[in-house]
Amino acid sequence: MWIKEPLLHFIVLGALVFALYGFIGPDKPADDEIVVTRGQQEHLVTAFTRTWQRPPTQAEFTGIVDDWIREEIAYREGLGMGLDTDDTIIRRRLRQKLEVLAEDIVSMAEPTEEILQQYLEENQTAYTREPVYTLRQIYFSLDERGAAAEQDAGQALLLLVTDSALTNPEDLGDPLSLRHRFVGERESAIAATFGNEFADGLRDLEPGKWRGPIRSGYGLHLVLIEEFSAGRPLTLEEAEREVRRDWAKSTGCMTNCVEDTRSRSSR
Repeated sequence: MWIKEPLLHFIVLGALVFALYGFIGPDKPADDEIVVTRGQQEHLVTAFTRTWQRPPTQAEFTGIVDDWIREEIAYREGLGMGLDTDDTIIRRRLRQKLEVLAEDIVSMAEPTEEILQQYLEENQTAYTREPVYTLRQIYFSLDERGAAAEQDAGQALLLLVTDSALTNPEDLGDPLSLRHRFVGERESAIAATFGNEFADGLRDLEPGKWRGPIRSGYGLHLVLIEEFSAGRPLTLEEAEREVRRDWAKSTGCMTNCVEDTRSRSSR
């Protein structure tokens, strides 16, 4: 029969040998073999040329290739020994490389003015100019005066309104470790000093006149707003640098990568 033909046996055996050679032949490097590809050689030459402003000689080329091989050997041995595991320096370096890569990707596609304007409008609360105050305050201590503090503040206010010749109106109140006059202070800074209740109370006061008392974390205050600049949304021209930076962060890889990593670790 044809299955017993020697020629057929020879063809089948040859095909098997050819397939086995293709699988383990010299074109497939072994796990412990280091191959310096043409692309890697060109990269080494380019790096040398950029540093020294000239191409390497043959001896220098051999030296940089040998150094790359030694580095590859050390790298593989380090991975094999698990030296990369839980290493803070390696983790930090990988993060830096990832952030640089993300910035490079974002920088390849500069946003148009329309994109930045849309981002500004969608996040307008983050780009506003705070109200700014220049004010004077007179303090009345609740600890020292108790229930009489508000009445005393009212009497002092009446005196301030009727006698504009007072040279040291702060003397009508009690000592306080804070300044009596604040110049060009943002609303958030005032709130950090006196508390949110005090900062909110300023909004109802008429500039140019002594008003109050309003309450703070310290006690009661009479307040004279000398100058006031209302808060308002910033335009793209005013906030372009911040908007461009924040847009780049929001569209970069880092946010998605971190979220993906967190979701995988929580599974």
